[in-house]
Amino acid sequence: MLALLTLLLVEVANAGLLRFGGLLTERFGGDDQHVSFTLQGNQSLLESHAGSNSTTHFYKNALLDHFGGLSDEKHWLQRYYVDSSQWGGEGYPVFLYIGGEGPQGPVSSSLFMYELAVEHKALVLALEHRFYGESRPVEDMSDANLKFLTSHQALGDLARFVEYIKAYDPNVNDAKSSPPLSLPASAQESPFVAFGGSYPGNLAAWFKLKYPSVVIGSVASSAPVFAEYDFAEYGGVVGRALSYPLIGGSDQCYSAVEKAVTTLKTLLDSTTPAGSSDKIPSYLRPCSPIGGPLDLATYEAQIFGAFQGVVQYNLENRPPYVSDLCTAMTDGNDDDDILLRLVKTLKLVYGGVTCMPSSFEKSVAPLQDAQFSQAGCDLSCSSMRQWIYQSCHEFGYFQTTTGDKMNPFAAFDTVTAENAGAAIRKAAYNLSASVDYAGPAANAEGLVANTAYGARNLAAHNITAVNGNMDPWHSLGIVNASDPFFNAGDSSSRFPQHVTPSESIVFIDGTAHCRDMYATNVFGQDPEPVSWAHAKIRGNVAAYLA
Repeated sequence: MLALLTLLLVEVANAGLLRFGGLLTERFGGDDQHVSFTLQGNQSLLESHAGSNSTTHFYKNALLDHFGGLSDEKHWLQRYYVDSSQWGGEGYPVFLYIGGEGPQGPVSSSLFMYELAVEHKALVLALEHRFYGESRPVEDMSDANLKFLTSHQALGDLARFVEYIKAYDPNVNDAKSSPPLSLPASAQESPFVAFGGSYPGNLAAWFKLKYPSVVIGSVASSAPVFAEYDFAEYGGVVGRALSYPLIGGSDQCYSAVEKAVTTLKTLLDSTTPAGSSDKIPSYLRPCSPIGGPLDLATYEAQIFGAFQGVVQYNLENRPPYVSDLCTAMTDGNDDDDILLRLVKTLKLVYGGVTCMPSSFEKSVAPLQDAQFSQAGCDLSCSSMRQWIYQSCHEFGYFQTTTGDKMNPFAAFDTVTAENAGAAIRKAAYNLSASVDYAGPAANAEGLVANTAYGARNLAAHNITAVNGNMDPWHSLGIVNASDPFFNAGDSSSRFPQHVTPSESIVFIDGTAHCRDMYATNVFGQDPEPVSWAHAKIRGNVAAYLA
C-alpha cells in the first residue's frame, strides 16, 4: 500500500477475505508516471463465487462510541451481509465473518468457512468494519474523528450486532436495518462462531476474550495478536522463504538476493545525491532525487516490498511465486551482473515501470487526506489513512530490514522503525512516537494492544489459532513449533512456545498468509499440510457446536 510501510493490512475488495497486502495501490514514478500496482490475492476466483445468495443491509443502530455513556449516544449505518441459503433455522449455528481494514463483501463460497457453514447448516453473516467501505460512522477521517477507530470500538460493534441478530423476531417487521432484515427463523438460541483472518483474526480471538458469552468459539487465521513496533522478524521469514526448497527457494537464491541488495546499497551510498550512480540500471534508479534518509528509506522499502508481497501470498496470489523470483535471481552464470538479475526479478512484480519511488512526501500524501472519497483513489487506496492510523495508534507492525540475522535485505539500513513508523506517525497524524510506545517497552508488552488483550497469552477458551510458517506475520501469532508439519529451522529462537492450554494451535508447513481460509481444493489438490489443518479446524468447530 505504502512504500515506506512496505506490507500493510488490506482486504480483498468484494471478496471478504482479509489480506495483509503487499504494496497495494503503490504509486510509481515521477510527474509523468502514475502506475498502480496491485497484489490482491486470487480476487477473480473469490469474486466468481461471491455472495450470490447474500443480501446487503445497513444496521441503523450501530453506536458511535460504546464507552461514552448514554448521554452521548450517536448512531450510524453499518453495512452487513446475510446468507441464509444454508441455514437450518432455529437452533442451528450462525457463522460470523469479521470484516477488516477494507471494504467488506459477501462471504465467498470459495472460503473454508462457507464449506463448514454448508456442513453445519449455518446462517452466514459478514459485518463490515467501522471506517471502511460504506460503514462510515462520521463525516470524515479528521484526526478528531479517528479517535473512534479502535479495535475496542470494533469489538463493541460486533457485540451489539450479535445482540441485534439474536433479538430478531421473524414475526415482527424489522425497523433496525435498511432494507429490513428478513430471516426465516429466530437466531436467539443459535450458537455463534466467529471467523477472521489477519487483523480480523485478531478481532475473532479478542471477541471471544472480551465477550466470552456472545460467541461460543472463534477461528483466528494468520492473526498477529502480538503487537510490535519494530517488526524486524518479518524480513527474517522472507529470508527463510527464499531459502526454503519446499516452496522453490534455495540457499543460492538467498545469497543472490543478499548480494544484489548489498551491491545496490554500495552504489546508492557512493554518490550524492544517493542513487545517482550511472552504474545503477535505469529500472532501479530513483524516480526523484533522494534528499535525505526518509527518501532513501522510501526507495529501499520499495525493493524490499516486492519480495515481501510475493512471499506473503505465495501460491495464493497470481504469479510470480517464490520459485519464479528465485529462478530469475539464480538463472545464468555467477559472473552475470547481479543488478540485472534483480531488475529481471522486479519486473516480474512491478512490470514496465521505469524507476523506483523515492519521495517520502509523495508516499505519505494519501494518508493526509481526511475525506472518505479520495479523488483518483481506488478501493484499497481509500483504506490507507484508516489502517495506518490503527497501526500507528495500537499495533505498530512496521516491517523493518534491520535486527534479524536471516534478512537478506539488512544492507538497506534506513528502513527502520523510526523512518517507517515514527516519521509517518508525525507526518500523517501529528502523533508523537511517545504517545503509545514508551521507552524500552515499546517493542514488547508496552504497546496498547498487548496491554489490553494479553498479546500471545490469551486468557480465553475455544480459540483456534491458525498460521503458516511461510507467512511472515506468523512471527507475531500463536504458534507451536512441535506441531507435526513444522519444519522451518532455527525453531529455538524463531518460534518460541507462546502457547496456553486453552488455545488450539494449527501451524502449517509451507503455507503463506491465510491459506487455510480457502475452501478444500480451491487451487487444485490441497497439499497434505493444508488438508491436515482443515481437518483440525473442522474438528474444533464441530467440538464448539457439540
